[in-house]
Amino acid sequence: MYSCLKRIIFGVILLLFGTIQAWSFDLPRIKVTMLMEHEGFLMWYAVKNGFDKKVGVNIDLTILDSNGIEIMNRHREDPSNWNVTCVTSIPLVVGTNQMPLEIVGIANDESNTTGIYTKSDSDLLKVKGWNEDYPDVYGSPETIKGKTFAIKTLTSGAYMLVKYLEIFNLDFSDIKIVDLAGKESIKALERGDVDAVAIWSPDTYHAESKGFKLVSTADDVDAEIPMMFLVDKEYCEDHEDVIAKMLAAYLLSVEKQIENPRSLTKDYQKFLRKYSQLEFTKEFCEYDILRHSVIPLETQLKMFERKGHGKSSIQRLEATIASSLMLILYDSHTNDFAMTAKRVKNPRYVTDRYLKQARRILLNLDK
Repeated sequence: MYSCLKRIIFGVILLLFGTIQAWSFDLPRIKVTMLMEHEGFLMWYAVKNGFDKKVGVNIDLTILDSNGIEIMNRHREDPSNWNVTCVTSIPLVVGTNQMPLEIVGIANDESNTTGIYTKSDSDLLKVKGWNEDYPDVYGSPETIKGKTFAIKTLTSGAYMLVKYLEIFNLDFSDIKIVDLAGKESIKALERGDVDAVAIWSPDTYHAESKGFKLVSTADDVDAEIPMMFLVDKEYCEDHEDVIAKMLAAYLLSVEKQIENPRSLTKDYQKFLRKYSQLEFTKEFCEYDILRHSVIPLETQLKMFERKGHGKSSIQRLEATIASSLMLILYDSHTNDFAMTAKRVKNPRYVTDRYLKQARRILLNLDK
């Protein structure tokens, strides 16, 4: 009798599992590529907790320990590589001028988690508040000129360095630039090959763990670094509802962070361990989550709203960043992209229609 009952229960479990699996496979699939950063974690958290299935979509998620320019290159070489991605504004401006992409939402703000680091005995740290409008920023024209900075070109690190130099009335011609990604730049700083690095989280953790000191955050020099969701324009034509559901799933993770950010700490540790093969302390993970600002849906809708023939807040921000991109290209003498002042402009495709649909989806969940 007991063994018969066990077989019945086991059979019911198998039936339920098979039904759930079949239901999941029947859902529309969307290929999403994210960086191994906080916003990538929130998307991973959404998939881990089944938020995508809850709103009716199957997110095929790829996490890369890389940078936005590499993600743009992947799509340019093979448009089927991803349907949706999330990058900062410099790769975004480059990408939207080379490929048909659409800006559909904001993932988070990286301004407080992107910074310039140097050794503790560097003379960059001798002067603080040289420009009284930026009291928390270290450096002076005399201590900066001639220094070697490691950055990954055409990334938020390069953008932040431009804004940092501007407050001292300097530009790239006053310093030396070495093109290195985060972990490699930290090794170069450790060896003494460079004087400072411009990096972002979670590489900032490695810099701090080695005793390197923060010279300035991007926020300290008014360098806004929003992470934007980009969708392949051709994919948009037949998958409007799928994109909205993907955003709705992500926004459920955003709601979790707003409600109780510290509750995400253990999962953030698991995420970073899985994709970096490194251990991050609980203290760092909690600190990093708290420093990353997420933007509620209603606030995003206001930022995307256009009044009359004017530009939305997002369009104005991208236009400002595009201007800084021209300085980066001019100063760094890069030949990677044939960009001109005419082509580097405010992205043409910025829309709130997917966010509006996501709002309807989330409201229906609450009923």
